[in-house]
Amino acid sequence: MKTNAPEQKRPESASEIESSAASWAAKADRGDLSFDEQAALEKWLGADTRRLGAYARALAVNAHFDRAAALGPGFSPDDFEEARPSPPPALKRRHFLFAGGAALAASIAAAVGFGALSAGTAVVTAKGDTRRIALAEGSAITLNTDSRIEPRFEERLRQVDLVKGEALFDVSRDRDRPFVVHAGDVRIRVLGTSFSVRRFDDGAVEVAVLEGHVEVGAAGELHPHSLRRGQRVRVSPRGDFRIERVSHAALERSVGWRRGIIDLQGMTLAQAAAEYARYSDRRIIIADPAVGAMKVTGVYSTSDPLGFARAAALSLGIQAIPTADGVRLDRR
Repeated sequence: MKTNAPEQKRPESASEIESSAASWAAKADRGDLSFDEQAALEKWLGADTRRLGAYARALAVNAHFDRAAALGPGFSPDDFEEARPSPPPALKRRHFLFAGGAALAASIAAAVGFGALSAGTAVVTAKGDTRRIALAEGSAITLNTDSRIEPRFEERLRQVDLVKGEALFDVSRDRDRPFVVHAGDVRIRVLGTSFSVRRFDDGAVEVAVLEGHVEVGAAGELHPHSLRRGQRVRVSPRGDFRIERVSHAALERSVGWRRGIIDLQGMTLAQAAAEYARYSDRRIIIADPAVGAMKVTGVYSTSDPLGFARAAALSLGIQAIPTADGVRLDRR
């Protein structure tokens, strides 16, 4: 009996990827994506490793076009600054994106990305904000709340100092230009991968690998630890390494802040309150240690600490009492 083999899906061409990336970049540039749109974008990016670089280039073209339109015909890429002016009409920007083609996108993005980052200008986020920076060579850096990086891009080496806070690095592969992140005394070296780095107030550093593998060690260490996808390491202030394996779902939740959500699974109320303090000045006050030790679960909005406090109070049988600058959680 003859059976028909399932038809193989034709691989997406480079031009099709560039076109889809330009469409996503134009949509993102018109305003904040909805939760569903952001999820769809991340699903699209994760389905093919080529898409991230194409999307980064399209975003870089957007940044260049907006800046050039505002500064006029005498604009030079060397004058590029981080601040972005009010954009020109979306129709013109979309036409430029679709008509430009991959070669034009790559050349303009290279001038913008390298010129902006080689000077070592610091990039910061305020409390409650996140920021994504697309680099010309296909990489991207996403900063979480209250964070600061100091990039130092050179001809043979891509370096970034994470001065404070947390960042997600989606690094394009380049054997001739390693990508190195410094977080205090901790050094993370990669060729191409996706990983997050967080600096804690007590001096500890945490590195989580979402894709590929990274080398983590103290600055100047000859034998760094090699971490692969699904592994996370916490380096204590004394330099002790604690490596653990984490499920892919848990890793994705840990960087949910990209979409404005925070994973509090398994935390105590006191730990959850400390996490929310990173994102908002609306304080969650817990004076009773027994209340602070209660466990919480679930995923919540980073911008709604009061909503989380009310939900936690309801589920744990405690009370949420409004205060002048936030809420106090206490026993009934």
